[in-house]
Amino acid sequence: MNNYFLKLGLLVVLAILSNLIYFFTVETSKEIENIATSDREFILKNAKIFGSNKEGNFSYSIFSKKAKTNDLKKLIYLEQLEIKYIAEPTIDWVIKSDSGKIISKSNVLALSGNVLIENKSIDNPSIISTNYLEINPNTLTIATNRDVFITINNNTIQAQGLNAQLRDNKLNFSSSMTSNIFAQ
Repeated sequence: MNNYFLKLGLLVVLAILSNLIYFFTVETSKEIENIATSDREFILKNAKIFGSNKEGNFSYSIFSKKAKTNDLKKLIYLEQLEIKYIAEPTIDWVIKSDSGKIISKSNVLALSGNVLIENKSIDNPSIISTNYLEINPNTLTIATNRDVFITINNNTIQAQGLNAQLRDNKLNFSSSMTSNIFAQ
């Protein structure tokens, strides 16, 4: 009988120890899932992303030399990108940038590093340059609070901050501006 109680006691102690070890070392399934997904990154080279309008037609395209995303951040990072409007032939604006982010659940692209907005029209060619810009590609609205340089017919205008509606070719400056105008 003594041998029976000794074996039972030893079995109870081992059961308690194994439960304690289990609770202190095992991570929950949610933590394991987070660890597994946070390490995954998806990368595309020479990616072409199309945006559509409310009718479902393609309205613009984004070409990027490298696009990458991560499951958790819900952002798409773009390198060496170019945005062109394809649905409306009257829109002659082409936007280029060294890098950018497509922010999930919003219609905003945040562009940074040598941002160039070029109007390729024959009648009114111009270039807007800055180092940071936010754009809603569906409405063709751009905004920045940084220094902006606008070149029209070899004349340069400098301002800090800009809001613009590219579809209507309307620019609104946030601050005072300076310009260099050259006679032709």
